[in-house]
Amino acid sequence: MNKLLIVSILLCFSCARQFRDKEDIVLYVLSKNVVGKTFKFNLSDKEDYLNEVDVAYLGEIKTKAKKKYYIVTWGRVFGPNKHTTGSILLYDNKKQFFGNYVLGASNDLPIKLDKNELLFYNTTKNECDQSLVTKIDFSEIPKNIFIKCSGELGDVYALNLDSSAKK
Repeated sequence: MNKLLIVSILLCFSCARQFRDKEDIVLYVLSKNVVGKTFKFNLSDKEDYLNEVDVAYLGEIKTKAKKKYYIVTWGRVFGPNKHTTGSILLYDNKKQFFGNYVLGASNDLPIKLDKNELLFYNTTKNECDQSLVTKIDFSEIPKNIFIKCSGELGDVYALNLDSSAKK
């Protein structure tokens, strides 16, 4: 039993080191083709520095122009104060980076994709109306998305098509 545990731990460390590039991580998650599952990666390169990433494949969308895109969420927790960031990543039908929306925090990420709509819930946001649900239609890739917080208030995030954003 102890030998199995040690081998498992060593295997986890070797897998974590294998994924140093954001692109490699996303392509690995896409290759698994498991909708809704969150894959966790520890990218810390220092003993006392937190750098963890949660990546989830939400599914594929098809635009009115018959183009197919894969939607992936990227949530990161880093540093001694456990700061968070979140991004929605879009990959084309060849699984090449298309663009992203950089969100304020990982709790801003959508929960799921349903019939070409990304669904955002406020359940983990104490400062927002937790009963609000934002639905963003992706039958056309929006240049901006607006995530509701309370009433007419919320946050706007722009689509970034810069290929350097994937790194």
